[in-house]
Amino acid sequence: MPAMNPSGKAMSVVMYQFAPNGATDRAGVQRNIARICDYVDRAVNSFPGVDLIVFPEYSTDGFGLDPYANHLALASTIPGPETEAFGRKAAERGVWLCVSVVERADQKGRNPYNSMVIINPDGEVALKYRKMIPWCPKEPWTPGEKMDVCDGPKGSKLAIAICCDFDYPEVAREAAWKGANLILRPSKYMYPWDNIWDITNQVRAYENMAYVIAVNHTGLDASYSYFGRSMAVDYDGNILAKLGEGEGMAKVDIFPEQVESIRSERISNNYLYQLKHRGYTGVPPAGVTDNPFTIYRDWASIPERWNTAPSPLAERVAEAGRVSLSRAEQKLKSTLASA
Repeated sequence: MPAMNPSGKAMSVVMYQFAPNGATDRAGVQRNIARICDYVDRAVNSFPGVDLIVFPEYSTDGFGLDPYANHLALASTIPGPETEAFGRKAAERGVWLCVSVVERADQKGRNPYNSMVIINPDGEVALKYRKMIPWCPKEPWTPGEKMDVCDGPKGSKLAIAICCDFDYPEVAREAAWKGANLILRPSKYMYPWDNIWDITNQVRAYENMAYVIAVNHTGLDASYSYFGRSMAVDYDGNILAKLGEGEGMAKVDIFPEQVESIRSERISNNYLYQLKHRGYTGVPPAGVTDNPFTIYRDWASIPERWNTAPSPLAERVAEAGRVSLSRAEQKLKSTLASA
């Protein structure tokens, strides 16, 4: 039974799930920021000693009518006004935060990034992650370029994978291979994929010998219905804590240093070691270490079945999003020109 506060080497994490307001202007973003900062105060007051508080994907901007057009108009920078506001709150309360920013692209002509940041108790951005595999054909953002890992509290090594990133084993494996022992999954996961939510959280934790903290939206917006069920999963795939469908928070204690021990000491089911030391019992001393997987060895060689353009239906859905963004971009240019 967890206590209110962590003890020993335990790392205390609070998951906060809710339905943010769909912002259509900067005032709407500020309202969501104020709400998140209020939730930080609640978490710190309710669970003394909390180390990290995690919020869902898109929780700073929300999702209203024509959401991507709104996101384009409101896209910001990292660092920027959002991270400054969250940084002040993190420093005030002495906690780590994982929060959302729709990030303006560095390159001219590129669409924004769906980004999450980790902010440390000094109020600084410790890690920025751009979603590597946007949810197509709907999500019109530029894919992120890489997976980074940062040092966190209590011996943790933190990484982020956003929502459907975790439907692909490669994203979590990249995080684990770079040393992450705790992978955060801020999400906007909706019905009817509720069963897959549990499966992917548990499998990604198990196969990478890492803790997973997955935090989801709740409620109904202009697009979909969300089931919440934020959860903490241990390195063996066991669910340690799980919320229901409504707004709320839950606290869990985890032990990141234990992950380092099992990765070093387990002689069976050590997936990170045995992946690159295949069959060492039969081929001593280190097994076979070459790469047998053509999908990774020949990355640029795509089988004919998959080397095609999107289907006509997928392209129609994608084009609708592109047209919406184009209108929003022209409107934004007109507004800036007349300012």
